[in-house]
Amino acid sequence: MKFKKYLVLGLLAIGLLAITVASQISQVTTSISAEEAKKCNTLFYNEIKPIYGTCTNYYNYTSCLNASGPNTDCSLKQFQENLTCKIGESIVNKNSTQCTTNSFIVSVDNGAYVDKKEIDFSNWGVCVNSTENNCVAIICGSQHGGSAVNGVFNGCDGGKSCQKFLFCKDSIKVFYKASRNDFVEEDPTFHLSKLGYKEVAK
Repeated sequence: MKFKKYLVLGLLAIGLLAITVASQISQVTTSISAEEAKKCNTLFYNEIKPIYGTCTNYYNYTSCLNASGPNTDCSLKQFQENLTCKIGESIVNKNSTQCTTNSFIVSVDNGAYVDKKEIDFSNWGVCVNSTENNCVAIICGSQHGGSAVNGVFNGCDGGKSCQKFLFCKDSIKVFYKASRNDFVEEDPTFHLSKLGYKEVAK
């Protein structure tokens, strides 16, 4: 007797919740930091699971003593067998949360105030951050330039188009590269739409 394994009725979504969270703050110096902002989607769904119990099977058969010849002195008997089987189903509410990084917020503490700039790359590609001479370097790979694949930064080598932001204490510089090996402020081979940054309200 075959029993079905867990039966999952797909992802019966009963709601989709979008939240934005910030995490992974990279403190470069006491005055410059990069904050990774994430957008999370929570999908709610039902999963149907079987309930197992004990089932009883009855088998009827004929037993003969054959005392006075073949098939004589016969009687009807019954055999009982207990088995584990599926007796019902239960619905379990579950959820799955997936988060993607969609922007970086760079904060520069100038003493009297904190200057914040945001790079929103949600529709452009993927960005990663690092430190460079006491500055925050944000390097972005484009999904159209070969430097970002399926939401993963794929590097800037081999003629891939990338853009780089360098946030320092007193300056912000933007660099580009496409067919060349290094970043420069003006690269005529860079043909993608340029990624910008915006002021974050204080």
